[in-house]
Amino acid sequence: MIRQLAALCATTAFLATALPATQSIAAGPEACTKTLLPLPADSEAGSSKVIDADPSGRYVLGDAQRLGASQAVLWVDGVPRWLASQPDSWSYGYKVVKGGLVLGTTGNQASTDFWVYSVKTDSYRILKVPAGLDISVLTGMNARQDIVGLAWDDESKEHVHPFVWPAGGEPRLLRTPKGMQAFSVEGISDEGRIIGSAGSPDTSDFASYVWNSWHSRPIRLTGPQHESASVGDIEGTWIGGQVGQGIYSTGLIWNTRGTLVAQLEDAVADVNSSGDAVTAGDEFIDHYSSVLVRSDGTRFTFPEGTLLMHSFDRGAPWSAGGYENTSGWQAAVLYKCGS
Repeated sequence: MIRQLAALCATTAFLATALPATQSIAAGPEACTKTLLPLPADSEAGSSKVIDADPSGRYVLGDAQRLGASQAVLWVDGVPRWLASQPDSWSYGYKVVKGGLVLGTTGNQASTDFWVYSVKTDSYRILKVPAGLDISVLTGMNARQDIVGLAWDDESKEHVHPFVWPAGGEPRLLRTPKGMQAFSVEGISDEGRIIGSAGSPDTSDFASYVWNSWHSRPIRLTGPQHESASVGDIEGTWIGGQVGQGIYSTGLIWNTRGTLVAQLEDAVADVNSSGDAVTAGDEFIDHYSSVLVRSDGTRFTFPEGTLLMHSFDRGAPWSAGGYENTSGWQAAVLYKCGS
């Protein structure tokens, strides 16, 4: 399962200094300090996790169970609070950004809200969807509060289209590769770059892309043999993803020019603005745990059942977050690794 961390493009400055193929500094879990996050008093034990965090690390986003439904949780300086715009509803937080702003959704049998929650005012701004935009899902927001997602087409409702909703502006559809339709939009960076996937409407073939401009067609991202790849996260100038599925996956990191710069032994779950990545791990088949790989080659391997979902930016009080699975019980966890 373990494959050597490899540099794939010697001409890239990142590889020349940050990811030398021969350097692999292993560090065990004893080099990391673990913190189990507390849950609200009325939560149901057994299922909680960390999903995201703002650059400072003050605001950590995740979810837990409450009244038989999954609901978003925001930890503010370690103290949890539920997020939901309606009582007795399920909710989900997609992204938390600088200043403690969270993009999320709340739903029940009667209605669904899309909202931006503010820690500063402890209030929800319900997004007023413009006429003609039938939102399928929102997936990301950046520090400027530009939002991305997928919208149903107006007529058949059979296909979705990628869109960006600029802060203070009107949503606009993104151009897709010729002859393809959108499958997903995975996120937007603070600089406005967007990642997602598209494919032929007549086959199951798909490919992943980065939109460096909202007005032009995207750049395709491929694996080491130019095969189709999946993307999962974008931060700064780095994009994380994979080729293959499950235990057969290989993690990949690209730059925003579409150049493949590094290969890891497992799917990249998240990458930070410095190119540090956490791998996804697996809890169902081989039960192998996540790995934190820093851009200088330093590696931290975690205990079995540790599944990481977020790589914190340098300077934050934490290094990685996710959950640990013990006998089927999931608990939200943070790690601080190294100095």
